[in-house]
Amino acid sequence: MNIGIARLTNIPQPVKIELSHEEAGSAELRHQIKNQAIDWIAGLLLHEIASPIGLVKRTASREIPDFENSKTRRHLDNLQRIFEAIEQLKNAAAIPRPEDFDLAELVSETVNAEIEAGQMAEVSLHGQRPFVISSDPALVRFAISNGIRNAFEAIGSIGTEETHAIVISWGETDVDYWVAVLDKGPGITGPIESAFEIGKTTKQGHSGFGLAIARQAIQTLGGTISLKPSAQGGARYEARWEK
Repeated sequence: MNIGIARLTNIPQPVKIELSHEEAGSAELRHQIKNQAIDWIAGLLLHEIASPIGLVKRTASREIPDFENSKTRRHLDNLQRIFEAIEQLKNAAAIPRPEDFDLAELVSETVNAEIEAGQMAEVSLHGQRPFVISSDPALVRFAISNGIRNAFEAIGSIGTEETHAIVISWGETDVDYWVAVLDKGPGITGPIESAFEIGKTTKQGHSGFGLAIARQAIQTLGGTISLKPSAQGGARYEARWEK
């Protein structure tokens, strides 16, 4: 019983916010409340469930014959991916920590990570180099990495060797920064908005959190993400966020 009480007392407590009538209608405050809700719920799930899953997996590896090729391992791996995604969603709702960094280099690193992971596509990069901005690099990475990964996977699904199969560009306006990812893949199927819903995926080995994490990260930066069919075929993914 004492152990149970100790576990309960360590659970992150929800944040209480007193709102005036005027404040309740503020878009900025609604966003703040949403972020705090994500932080608390994700923290609770990670605290209470994520660690035991690791213990279950370790025990199962010792007790189940041929665990590496078992359905149990595949199900546990999928569950771990979901909790890793929950942690990323929690991080995407964190308070921004701006610093100076090279956006062009961050884009290049993200592309190289996909290539090192075995993704193959002809990529063309367009933008000022170096392109030093002041923002939160972790949140920006969350926002753009899913769009880049989806572009590689779209090209991989049709196996094209077309030059400039993926075009990534970046820049700025007077009020914001932006990164755009265009691919010449098969295009978008189904309602676009549903792709941003948590848990929605048709891809094996995916948690279904990718676009939801990207959107949360960019909203935390005061920006937006758009996904739409490209005029040249394929899809266009664009992230914009405040300076």
